[in-house]
Amino acid sequence: MSETAHDLRSPLTTVRESMRLVRDGAAGDVTEEQLLFLDSAMDQCDCMFQMIEEMVQLERLRTGIPRVDRQWVSIAEIRKSIEETLRPWVIPRKIDVLWDVMVDVQTRVYADIALIRRLVVNLATNAIRATRENGVVLVQVHSPRGSNGVRWAVIDRGNGIKRSVLERMTGEQSGADTLPVDAELNFAGEGLGLLISRQLAALHFSELQVCSRVGQGTEVSFNTVSGGPRGLAEAWSNWRLRKRNAIQQPRFSDGKLHRVDQANHVNDKGLEEKRIALPITSATLSHNATRPKCDQGVATGVVSLGAAVSRATADRLDHLLQRQQRMFDLVYRVEARKWVWAFDLDADSIQGRIEAVTDEAMTLMPDARMNWSAPQMIPLCDRVTHSRLSDLLVRSTLVASSLASFNDQDEVRLGTLPLGFSEVAASRLDKEMKRLSYRFGVEARVLAKQAQKLSPEAHGS
Repeated sequence: MSETAHDLRSPLTTVRESMRLVRDGAAGDVTEEQLLFLDSAMDQCDCMFQMIEEMVQLERLRTGIPRVDRQWVSIAEIRKSIEETLRPWVIPRKIDVLWDVMVDVQTRVYADIALIRRLVVNLATNAIRATRENGVVLVQVHSPRGSNGVRWAVIDRGNGIKRSVLERMTGEQSGADTLPVDAELNFAGEGLGLLISRQLAALHFSELQVCSRVGQGTEVSFNTVSGGPRGLAEAWSNWRLRKRNAIQQPRFSDGKLHRVDQANHVNDKGLEEKRIALPITSATLSHNATRPKCDQGVATGVVSLGAAVSRATADRLDHLLQRQQRMFDLVYRVEARKWVWAFDLDADSIQGRIEAVTDEAMTLMPDARMNWSAPQMIPLCDRVTHSRLSDLLVRSTLVASSLASFNDQDEVRLGTLPLGFSEVAASRLDKEMKRLSYRFGVEARVLAKQAQKLSPEAHGS
């Protein structure tokens, strides 16, 4: 697939560059009508490039080696990358992409910024295609109440998706062996965009939720992890438990038909009329490319580097560990030279995986002396998985924080906000210092009186 993608990109790049030169007047003057045709052809080349990238990514997902690199990244940084990527899509169609961000933009989520950008851009371009010219697409970001995550939703006011179409899109034909083709959906690649989006959501431990009303629009949403190590443990454990036995089939639910009180609605002619709300069709789309290798438990442990290993080498090792993750693995960097890992393997296979990772790391980084803890198996069952993984992640993070000297950079624990001045904290500290000063003064006077009473002069008198 990679070789085929390369063979397609080369001539496509030549075609697009040739059209760009003609459009820019390198071969002579062009008319306004010719400019429109050239711009349209170049847009189609961009669509082809996107489809090629999605096919390569889909093949990686099918093989269970997605090359994911998750880090704590701010919502502001993700938004900036998305807006830059969407610009070529919205300008030709005169579409406004509005953002409704109901959380602090400096809130960090645990995500691969390249893949989360591709996921949101996929959903947004689908919405743009379904939106009329001069229309609006909304990207909504908020934190559900009682959740350790951030919810992302892309909303359009297009024609919506019929239940029958959504069933075909999410049915058996959209599994790992065939790709659905349905032009009604307006998804990139006639279905490829939605198919790969559900896999990209799975890489962030979430399903894809589609909610649509025919004639009124569609909302597609997913969740990302926030809340530090504990939030990560909860999200990953819940997602992994849902994949324990078998890949779930899409779940559908229909909103109930209801009539709106006719007395509350009057038309332009002053006549009362009845209105019937169309049903809302929703579907939860789960990952469906590969199956877990081990349904009974997950192997976990800690790997670390010595303090003498350079920060640059540690960063290279982090990139290697992250990129080697399988679909159902988790690698979390608790500090600069220490990682917690959870592999989708049984007890008999874990040692071979550790040796393979070590050999590759030593080949690329001879100075990377890795220390692996003894593996432990965490059973996959309700509460036990979450509590034990959470304990391992939080305990390792706290130990790393207590021992860290932060000599490399001005750092804080991974997953938290950067250090900064706080007026509230400064005020509290000032009050506490005044209270302690007063307390120490009182204690000093009491001790002075007691010392005076115990002095020989006092006994002599």
